[in-house]
Amino acid sequence: MTDPSIRRILFPTDLSACAEGAFTHAAWLADRFGATLYDFHVRETPGFPPLDWVDDLVVTAEDVAADLGLPLAPEAEPLRPIDLVHEEREASDVAAAILRYAADLPADLIVMGTHGRSGVARARLGSIAEAVVRHARCPVLTVRPDANGGASAFREILVALDTADPIPPEAAWAARLARAYHARLHLLRVVAPSLLHPQASEASRRAHLGLGRLEGQLGSEGVPAVVSRVCEGDPAAVIAETAEEIGADLIVVGSHGREGVRRALLGSVSETVIRHAPCPVFVARHQGEGSAARIE
Repeated sequence: MTDPSIRRILFPTDLSACAEGAFTHAAWLADRFGATLYDFHVRETPGFPPLDWVDDLVVTAEDVAADLGLPLAPEAEPLRPIDLVHEEREASDVAAAILRYAADLPADLIVMGTHGRSGVARARLGSIAEAVVRHARCPVLTVRPDANGGASAFREILVALDTADPIPPEAAWAARLARAYHARLHLLRVVAPSLLHPQASEASRRAHLGLGRLEGQLGSEGVPAVVSRVCEGDPAAVIAETAEEIGADLIVVGSHGREGVRRALLGSVSETVIRHAPCPVFVARHQGEGSAARIE
């Protein structure tokens, strides 16, 4: 089975320390997927001089593997430079500029840093990263600095699933990421509490069966280690609790890309997870209802 090709990875940067960690992951994925990495900086100050030094930047697979503490693949060329393109534009609305550039490429994946603000600033979803996540047409990986302010490999990946059959995009992406980082993959289905919903026990049984099939399929597709669980409760709360329990380094969720009022209300599980997750979050887009993702 194959999934959509990843040829162009967009890395928007504000040149902050948070962006540095995200760049490491963007470069690692570009190397693993054989993609071109587009480094994109928006100048908000008119007349600000361009960053000429970026054009001379050379990053190799060996550099990135060392930063993440990951082994190089046997077939890797350690000293081969990652295909890196730098682009700068001047704009007052940074998020809009990023989204336009992503659409122009078009980007297959966006990787960007987030400052992980708390309190009112985070609740208002005012950050550039959150605006990009909400409106991008492609998957978005938001990366927060680790405890040391840098980048760490994803070793425990949690993917929250609405369904296991057919295979949703978030499962296919999680499998690719698990292989890229040699990580353990945790599959999670959340069903309604049985005391409130008499059919929940049947829903739980079906969820277990679906996850069992998916677990076996992912294992046969080369995912290093796959475990699964079914839990009852509020989806966003259960995802957060499970992430903390397993020490998740990355949470993968799906988004149906709702428009209009339904999007403005910000009631979706994925947006709640993005607001409150203690670790990086990968948001996979559902391109069309009823379409199954494929795993490579």
